[in-house]
Parts: sequence; structure tokens; C-alpha cells
Amino acid sequence: MSGNFFAGKAYADTSTDSDIYEKIDDYLRTCTERAHIPALTATIADSDEILFANAYGDCESCDTPFVLGSVSKSFTAVCIMRLAEQGLINLNDSISVYLPDAADGDRITVSQLLNHTGGLGEHQTLENYHIINEQGVHCYANVNYSLLGKIIEQITGMSFDEYVTAEIIGPLGLINTAASYEKSIQNGLIDGHTDYWGIPVKSSPKYPASDSAWITVPAGYMSSSANDLARYLQMYLRGGEGIVSPQSVDTMFYENTVFVDGEVPYWYGYGWATIREPLSEPVLRHSGLVETGTSCVFIIPGKQLAVALTANVNDYFVANEMMDSLGWGVILMLLGEEPNIISPDAYILEHLKIDLIMLAVFAAALIPLFFIPGYKKHVGQQRYISAAVSTFIINIALPVFILLIVPIFFRTPLWVAAAFVPDVFITVAVSSSLLFIGGVIKAVIFIECIIKRDRS
Repeated sequence: MSGNFFAGKAYADTSTDSDIYEKIDDYLRTCTERAHIPALTATIADSDEILFANAYGDCESCDTPFVLGSVSKSFTAVCIMRLAEQGLINLNDSISVYLPDAADGDRITVSQLLNHTGGLGEHQTLENYHIINEQGVHCYANVNYSLLGKIIEQITGMSFDEYVTAEIIGPLGLINTAASYEKSIQNGLIDGHTDYWGIPVKSSPKYPASDSAWITVPAGYMSSSANDLARYLQMYLRGGEGIVSPQSVDTMFYENTVFVDGEVPYWYGYGWATIREPLSEPVLRHSGLVETGTSCVFIIPGKQLAVALTANVNDYFVANEMMDSLGWGVILMLLGEEPNIISPDAYILEHLKIDLIMLAVFAAALIPLFFIPGYKKHVGQQRYISAAVSTFIINIALPVFILLIVPIFFRTPLWVAAAFVPDVFITVAVSSSLLFIGGVIKAVIFIECIIKRDRS
């Protein structure tokens, strides 16, 4: 879908109940506790001022920076639009114009990188990217924005950090926003947390060690605070505020959008997605996820309101879903509707289900070890065929199946699971190893019995 699908331009007047922010504060405080989020910040702004800002849990200041994850992509998209306005880049050019050595560079345009329609793969990096999907169809891939970061550096002769700081961070006065690990730490970057079987464990953000990381800084590792995010989002509400033109803002939001048919359908543009149904009015959104935290930003164009939330935990199956739910809960409240409810026992019950599944997998790998004495007796009775078949099923086929659960059923490589769902990865790795070890022990017993038989 392309073009502006609102009745008018997206800069209207704000009208909210006088006590709405008190209700939102109570809602966020309750949800943060029920979702077991260690620290969360939230901010709401219109084009003139910050209307609401608060920190919850172990965060005491809305000036504390969090890693943004893929919310960083909108910053990168703004950089590209600025360069396009200056005539330094043409969005319809193939990327080989700017990156001559780019793989399949003659077949992918800058615009396709921006809206993820160039055909690159979800788990590719700058080391191995190439077209593997149908072009023109949205396939979200971090490598698209890693390449955009490289284009920015190639055109400007500056690092991405230097350019985004000089052209966006500095002019907007974002004092707690950074595009490097060193600056993020200097700004007081909050510690993150990673979930292990329902327990958030404090861990440092895993900033990309090289440009070939799966998530690079332009794709997902900028950091910012609640107050800075409010100021950044005001730039859009003010029509680009001189950083980019109002036309470029509309281009990012409404032009060259691609329809994505999911559980909740949306249109993805340049670093922003638009959700229409089942909302009473369209909302622009982007979320972010890294190994140690999540974030989400929203713009309600018809009300000229912007919302940002950041959290310092990655709990992929439970708290992350709750973070998404409470983010939409705030939007629903601003739209005059009832928010999503997180029940008091939801966190424990959901983790209990998941932990029981992982415990069952671990038990399925551990129990066969206790039957090895019986296996030895079985082989000793020269029941070789049944012993070989059972060994193949239990100690070869089953561990291979366990190892393939994540790649096949969740379409995620194990190396991604190790970073983002470490408890699942540990369960899979340990369980498979136990089964393989049991198979090795059985093979030794089998061979010893055959040798003993031949000698007798």
C-alpha cells in the first residue's frame, strides 16, 4: 500500500482526559510488577511538550539510556532520507551504485533495503547476505539496515556513529542517546537482563563485536533514554523539524509501504510500521529486541501523540509478550479504550508451562541413562537387532529431532536461540548431548558383547 491513507495530514490536535496520565501511571506500575520487568521507562509527548514520563522498577530516571534494538532502524532511515534530500543518494538506485562490491547489488535498491523487500534472508549478515527470497515481498532482515549503515558511511566518509551524532543526535539535543558502546556506557547505560527458566539474570548488553554481527548498530544497537526518545519522536510530530522535510516524513510513513499479512496485519514503510485494524484509528509503531532488553515506539498521527517504552529484560516467551501487551495497553487508553490486562499470576503460570516442557525434554534425555544396565543384559542375551534399533531411535534419531526443534518449528538457527532464548538452547544442547553420550556408552557395550561372543 502506498500513499497517505489518512483523511488529512498527520498533524492534528491532542484531546485527552485530564486524569488519563494518572491512570496510565497506575496501569504501567501494575503491569511492570506483574510482568517481572526489572526496569521500565515510559514517555508520552505531543509536538510541544513531554506530557508524561516515568520510570519503574530499578530505574529511577527517565534520563537513563536503554539499548533500543530495532527502534534504531528509524534513526538509520532518517539518515538515509536526509542524504536523499541533499541529493547524495537516490532511493531508487541499486545499492551497487554506493557499494560496488555488494552481493547481488545490481538487483537490490536502497528503497528495498528500507522496507525489507530486497529478498535478503532474516538471519543473514554482512558476511553471507544474498537474495534468497522473493523480491517485493516483505522479509524482515537486520542485514538490510546493516547495509544502509554501510551506504551512509560510504557516502559521507564518516562512521555511522559520527554521522547520526552530527546530523540527528546533536541537532535535536539528545544528550543521552548514542550510537556506540563507549558513549552508551558514558551516558549511564542500564544493565540488561536475560531470562533463564523464568528468572531474569543481570547481564551486560552484547554490543556487536564487528560489522559482520547479525545485529549491527544501525540495525539495532543505538541507545537512548525516555526523555530523549520523546524529543526524537517530536521531530516527526513537527514534520521533520529541519532534520528532514515533512515530505520525507510522509515518505517514511506512507509511501513505498508493503503489506504484511500477520495475526495483526500492518504496512511496513521506512523504519516504521502502520497498524490500522482493529484499532479505532491508525497507529505507527516499531519495536526493538536485543539479548538483554526490549523497546517500542508509537505515533498516533490523528492525535499528534507519541509514546515510547523501554525495558531492560529479554524474556522471549513471557515478559516480552507482556511488554508488547502493556505498550498497546497505553495506546488503547490514549484512544479512549480499555487497556490489555495482565493477570497477577500470568507470569508464573506461563513460565510454569514452558519450564515443564523443557523439563520433560530433559527427563526424556536423562531417563534412558538409568536403563543402560538393562540394555547390557539385553545385548548379553544376543538380542542384537532390537538393541541396535532401540539405540538408533533413542540415541540418534531422538537427539537429532531435539536439535531440529528450534530450526524447523521456530525457523530460528540454534546460534540465535543461544543468544535470545538461552534456557531453551541449554535444554536442547544438554538433552541432546546426554542422549548421544548414552548412545556412545551403548555402542561400547554392544561392541564388547560382540567381541566376547566371538571369543567364546
